[in-house]
Amino acid sequence: MGTRVRVVLVVATCALCVAPASVLADSPLWSLRRRPGLVANHLLAAIVEPSAWPPEPPSPALSAVGTERLARALEEVCGPMPGAREQRYAAWILEAAHAWDIDPFLLGALAYRMGRCRPDARESGGLGLTSLRREMYADHLRGGQLRFHVERNGRWVERILRVDRFPFAEPRLLRAQENLYFAGAVLAMWRAQEASVHRRLPAQAAHRHFVSHFVWGDRVRSHWQESQILTDRRRLLEAYGVHRPPVLHRFGLALRAPLDGAPRVVLSGLGEGRQDGARRHRGVDLDSLPGEPVRAIADGRVTFAGVDLPGGEHRNLRRDEYDLVSRSRLGPGGRYVCVQHETEDGRWLRSCSMHLEAVEVEWGQRVRAGDRLGTVGRTGMQDSAAHLHFELQDASGLLDPAEHLQGLLLGRGAEAAERALRRQPPRGTSAVRTADSGGDEPSRADPGEPVG
Repeated sequence: MGTRVRVVLVVATCALCVAPASVLADSPLWSLRRRPGLVANHLLAAIVEPSAWPPEPPSPALSAVGTERLARALEEVCGPMPGAREQRYAAWILEAAHAWDIDPFLLGALAYRMGRCRPDARESGGLGLTSLRREMYADHLRGGQLRFHVERNGRWVERILRVDRFPFAEPRLLRAQENLYFAGAVLAMWRAQEASVHRRLPAQAAHRHFVSHFVWGDRVRSHWQESQILTDRRRLLEAYGVHRPPVLHRFGLALRAPLDGAPRVVLSGLGEGRQDGARRHRGVDLDSLPGEPVRAIADGRVTFAGVDLPGGEHRNLRRDEYDLVSRSRLGPGGRYVCVQHETEDGRWLRSCSMHLEAVEVEWGQRVRAGDRLGTVGRTGMQDSAAHLHFELQDASGLLDPAEHLQGLLLGRGAEAAERALRRQPPRGTSAVRTADSGGDEPSRADPGEPVG
């Protein structure tokens, strides 16, 4: 990789060039790039601090990533797609990854998280597979060139990416191939520019990866979206077969997370209030999206596969019977599965996964760790977004999954995060030094704020 970058910096007709003597240290270099309408949720961001995450797993060498295998991984994460679309996506992701020397699993994760794998998506103020917003980069990407500045030894130097394969126009962003091509170029820009942006705009929310700037622009307001994208990247790496899910040895069992891409985030903890305090949460809610596979955390036997009904009734069902029970009749647990895991010394641990959309096992069935039990849904819920409600129990009673699966699960839940936020001092106005002011200036939301 290093050799390739050195070559493109030297050759005059390269894709990445340093413009000679383009030093503009005393004038504004560009207007603040931001994604309008995106609001930081400080409560979600406080559930897990960036420093709590373990290092991200590496991707295989780009030259070793195969189209067919990547297509299968995309289908596992995105779900079935019409017309062998996953094959085309895989080819175009690798095409963009090679063009800009970008991690293809990061591009795939963006396609899933930002556009839900739909080429015509209009999400988060952007367009297409990766929710690119043309207005964020219109001043920088024109005439087939993406121009940006990096700071070198206290001086600003302009760099140019040649991005001339397709016109940078909104209709093009709704075509998957073109969207991925431009997304790769923008990621390459942020990778090169991130350190310089941080020096000139130090008022950044703590984050771990330059992909946060792809989401937010110059000033990152939250690391929450980054954490979700990197979780999706881990899911793709697992589906591709180059990253093994982490395993925890406890209770005499080898335990894995109930969702792929661990660690996963605990949104709501054991014992938190429900129904205005009328009852207490019996497990944890894990951040997840509809359709994600829910897996057995260890070898065991299915002791329940069915539905929760009002009045405390629980009914086992065969796999072809779920549509016979109206969703409006379901109790708070919705469709759910419980698995009993037994240790060699005769102890047992029971895990239950609730609010499932699909149930893929039946009562009495033996399962192995990692087998699919169903998919994430929102059955039994009234208002909440889809998530996985997960419970653990042994002979002593309910256990806290966040404690006993620590490392596979991260986070303290919303109530604990809210208490922590209350203890923090009020959020002040950050100071940003701008070249035209010559001093400290309050941070503004004005899209025309000069940077540099």
